[in-house]
Amino acid sequence: MRRRRGGFTLIELLASMTIIAILAGIMIPKTGDFINQAKATAAVSDIQYVQQAVNSYLAAAPTDSTSLPPTAAMGQVPDAFRPDLGANYSFIKGDYTLQYNNWTFYQSVGGQTTSQTIIGITMQTKNARLGALVMEKLPLPHFQWGQNDTQDYTFIVYGLQ
Repeated sequence: MRRRRGGFTLIELLASMTIIAILAGIMIPKTGDFINQAKATAAVSDIQYVQQAVNSYLAAAPTDSTSLPPTAAMGQVPDAFRPDLGANYSFIKGDYTLQYNNWTFYQSVGGQTTSQTIIGITMQTKNARLGALVMEKLPLPHFQWGQNDTQDYTFIVYGLQ
């Protein structure tokens, strides 16, 4: 009589590997979305932080919204906001870069010219899912555009609320 050796048969190993592969196939996309959710929460927090700095600057400004700094280059923090954001605060993050935008629109009606200042914060990323999640989470007027594989999402933080 033969003794059976301890261990697993090939069929048992293949069945176990199949079950593990199915579970991994279900969990990997979910894990990626959890990561994107966390990144989106951080991006929303950054945009709101800059919005608070703009509002703080306006509250302390001796004049009005026309005293806001001009549009800065992508990734560059305007010096005027350093007191509120901190000396080491950066607009360059791991998965996205921020940009401060200052637009002034003029309208002439009946010989009277008025102006409207609009401040936007642009988030530039290659992760379209991150941009979509930030748009969902942030209740601000916004628009988006893109070139090639980079997407820009601009959130209006002052002027159109």
